[in-house]
Amino acid sequence: MRNTDEINTQEMPTAPGAEPTEQPVPPVPAGVPRNASADRAAVKAFRPRRVIPSVITAILMLVIGGLVAAEVISALLGNPLRLVPYDRVLGWASSTSWDNPSVLMGALVPALLGLLLVLLALIPGRPRLIPVRTGDKDLIIGMRPKGFAHALTHAAEQVQGVDHARVRVLGRTAHVKADSFLRDTTGVADAVRQAVTARIATLSPVRDHSVRVKLREKGERS
Repeated sequence: MRNTDEINTQEMPTAPGAEPTEQPVPPVPAGVPRNASADRAAVKAFRPRRVIPSVITAILMLVIGGLVAAEVISALLGNPLRLVPYDRVLGWASSTSWDNPSVLMGALVPALLGLLLVLLALIPGRPRLIPVRTGDKDLIIGMRPKGFAHALTHAAEQVQGVDHARVRVLGRTAHVKADSFLRDTTGVADAVRQAVTARIATLSPVRDHSVRVKLREKGERS
């Protein structure tokens, strides 16, 4: 629950040449209590599935398995298909040394391909939804990254002195670009950072997000 008993204030200019005025800064709410098992369940539920590498591997295994099965069955029936030129392959293998560049290249390519598939399986991809902390492993909620960024943008634009803002969420960092109509923007960037941080705490994503603010003053705009 958000504690609204006390509200911090900070000085911010309201217009060019005007005296600084007191602006309330929303406190960072406590948010949903952390629950390690619930957080792991949410992250696992929204972990992107490696569909393309899985499909490629399945197709390759299907082709190789089908080829081997066809050759074995046709040989048992006394009419081998000979889709693979065994005689030429055997002759080339018996007359070629292990340090031959073609042999090394033939071994290197499958090894690199297998390593690539293993890395694709181990390295997490970009999730389509941002898991939100609920405190209950049986209750899993996710937000679309676009909606998450829109909520942070709205929070930044509510700061006094901000004319326009844009937020991009890259990884675990919210990058805020804000335009101010004020000539003296002292404290505006900090107020934007606090507002966006407070909104992140309200949304309670499972993974913590840092906030970076880039403020463009009125005199910098063309």
